[in-house]
Amino acid sequence: MNLRIFTTTLGALAISSAFVIGPSHAAGTADKLKAWDLDKDGTIDLAETGKAAEARFDSLEGDNDGTLDAKEMGPTKVDKATFAKADPDNDGTLDKKEYLNIVETRFRAANPDNDGTIDLAELNSKAGKELMHLLK
Repeated sequence: MNLRIFTTTLGALAISSAFVIGPSHAAGTADKLKAWDLDKDGTIDLAETGKAAEARFDSLEGDNDGTLDAKEMGPTKVDKATFAKADPDNDGTLDKKEYLNIVETRFRAANPDNDGTIDLAELNSKAGKELMHLLK
């Protein structure tokens, strides 16, 4: 009997934890969307995404040379293949335009309905999270 009560309690605790963790993550994404949504229409378009990306680039660019190397990208790192594709001059750095090209590619991937905007559901998708990783 005690084992049954323990198991039931443990199951209920696990379920309640899932509800606590889930909405909290969604709330964080909603807060980010709200911060980047300059026209307050509940979505972000490419121009709004670009503004957020430019601000992120500027905050990461620590040595004031106008580029990001892999070290400066820090938590915003992209995989080597993506970095190499975005670095056509092969200088081992990304200037702002090259960085924004990655952002635009990820924006398009996160916008499967091609309506030119990303809503909360799209931002919570895998592609949306990859975009968000570049902006925050």
